[in-house]
Amino acid sequence: MVIRAVIFDIGGVVVGSPVAAITDAEKRWGLPSHWINAAITAMGDDGPFQRFERSEISQDDFYRDFGARLSDVDGGNKAYRVYCKRARIECPPLPTQVRIDGKELWGMMMAPALEPDELVVNAINRLRASRRYKVAALTNNFAPLGTAEEGEETTGAGNDAMRGMFDEYIESAVEGLRKPDPAFFRLALDRVGVAPSEAVFLDDIGHNLAAARALGMHTIRVQHGKSHEAIAELERLLEMDLTSPVVAGAKL
Repeated sequence: MVIRAVIFDIGGVVVGSPVAAITDAEKRWGLPSHWINAAITAMGDDGPFQRFERSEISQDDFYRDFGARLSDVDGGNKAYRVYCKRARIECPPLPTQVRIDGKELWGMMMAPALEPDELVVNAINRLRASRRYKVAALTNNFAPLGTAEEGEETTGAGNDAMRGMFDEYIESAVEGLRKPDPAFFRLALDRVGVAPSEAVFLDDIGHNLAAARALGMHTIRVQHGKSHEAIAELERLLEMDLTSPVVAGAKL
């Protein structure tokens, strides 16, 4: 087995995950655990969250539609019952009314994206310094397109510092594709010039990893708060130290 490329998700891998923020939001609005995630997932590819990551709707339209769709208590409860059945857990009492502000929730979800995981960043730096691998990012992100309020700070497509960490930075907001679409993975493989079996992909979301494996890629799941386990698995796969600090001029 020869690995020639390592491909990283960004949110939940290189920077913090919105998962903890969603948990806080569910407590804030008195919702059962995983209710918001289940509702977002059930919207499918035509949901406002998914469309925003493909740059198909404006930021302001996203805020409005995101809040409206999540405030549809019947749709959200239906999605949550499906989730409970799939997870084989007892369905708790469900809400009879939901009022979610899409802009407020999105702000909560994006806050962790400002916090890099230094262990993962160091591993990326060591991979780049070794010159043995192509190192790429494959991220579902967004680029605000609409009439955001004047002076409003937004977190969207990867900034220059983040892009500079990688040989290739492949983002849904630019390409109009998003994970787990197989075409998005194929695009990444083409950009780094490797076959699926020559790439390892790190992500925190199961269905993204399943799509990558179906193409023949090696995969590593990054569990929330357990990036050290994922990096240790990557070290074993590549037979390479990824945790020692990078020393300028040192041969890796």
